[in-house]
Amino acid sequence: MAIILSDNKVNIGGPNSGVTESLPMRPRMSHGILTLVLPEKESLHDAYMPFIKGGGLFIETNREFHLGEEVFALLQLMDEPDKTPITGKIIWMTPKSPQNARKQGVGIQISNEDIDLTKKIETYLAGYDAGLGTKTI
Repeated sequence: MAIILSDNKVNIGGPNSGVTESLPMRPRMSHGILTLVLPEKESLHDAYMPFIKGGGLFIETNREFHLGEEVFALLQLMDEPDKTPITGKIIWMTPKSPQNARKQGVGIQISNEDIDLTKKIETYLAGYDAGLGTKTI
């Protein structure tokens, strides 16, 4: 089961489930810094969420978050020497579940201020086809 955020509504179980819930208008930021290390194209492909407007990244974590919550993360991308700071909001949650083979974590929508990061990721992934699913789909 995935929980997806769309237009400040929570859609639980997918786009056609009909189960929605309103979100608070003011996201909170209280969990410190998330870290995401993506040393090769395969891990970048697994974490990147191109179906999210502006791009998104899945970050494995067991921390509890709320949909719509703003987060700050440091991204270590491929062989780049410096970590890239990014901000975004929680738009996807994969809960811990013994029946779920997927890793627990959150998807963040990359903020508009970090559009250059989205372009950089898409450049890295241009022409790459792992032939496998990702951590979200």
